[in-house]
Amino acid sequence: MKKTALLLTTCCALVLAGCSATEPSTGTPQTTTQSTDSQASQDDSASAAATAAPEESTAAPEETTVALGDKMTLADWTITAKKASVQKKIKNGKYQYFQPKKGNTFIVVSLSVRNEGKQAEDFLPRIGYEDKMTSVTLFYKDGYEYKPTELIAYDKDLTTRKVQPLSTEKGVVAFEVPKEVGKAKKDLKLMFKSQGQTASYTMK
Repeated sequence: MKKTALLLTTCCALVLAGCSATEPSTGTPQTTTQSTDSQASQDDSASAAATAAPEESTAAPEETTVALGDKMTLADWTITAKKASVQKKIKNGKYQYFQPKKGNTFIVVSLSVRNEGKQAEDFLPRIGYEDKMTSVTLFYKDGYEYKPTELIAYDKDLTTRKVQPLSTEKGVVAFEVPKEVGKAKKDLKLMFKSQGQTASYTMK
């Protein structure tokens, strides 16, 4: 009788063990489902970002262009380029003068500048931050650039001239250029930049 009971107990244990082995695990599928849901959510976000309307680009500020003799306002400066002339040499006093290299000439621009700011500032400084300093460039046919020639010890030269607040200075800015450039005033443009603003003079 005891042997029969022992045999029945063993059989039941084997049957239960077989049933337990065939039941699926509940851990791994849940993890897989969560990963799939997360990937689907990321795909939806990427799709929404791709179909969203692109941001409008900020248009560059329009450049102001005036003729010689007109007044322009640029950042803290009021500038008037009165006239431009081509000169073979620039006299400095009775006996001294500035002369360009052979094959070159000077384009001399007469200016009046007024500092509207609250602090003294250098007009056309030698060095400084490009987005803050005031600069001027002479363009020829929109492809060639010329920077001012500093006329050292010339009292009319406005480069590096310090201008007090609400004060006006008059003088010149000279550019040494090839003679062929000096003969083509209609193809020249004088561009001033200051604190991210731009304004130009036509030289016709």
